[in-house]
Amino acid sequence: MRSAINGRRIVSFVCKDKTFTIEPYGLLQAKCSKAWVLAGWCLERQAWRFFRFAELRDLVTREDRFPLRDDFPMEVPDNRGGWRRREA
Repeated sequence: MRSAINGRRIVSFVCKDKTFTIEPYGLLQAKCSKAWVLAGWCLERQAWRFFRFAELRDLVTREDRFPLRDDFPMEVPDNRGGWRRREA
């Protein structure tokens, strides 16, 4: 996943029986649960989404590259469904 993030390559995966295609921006770790979360721009929903990495299946890194977006949210969801400031 890190190579997809660093190489700005689009990834596809299954999460909760749905297929998603995203532009991956980072792997974050929740403060309390320590769960890893994949942050990215979802091409299906045209919105920023956060996915628990442990729930992802059938990950495929595609050859397509994406340009960086400048509107990455400054807050990310915490493990209780709330929001916290993203650490720079």
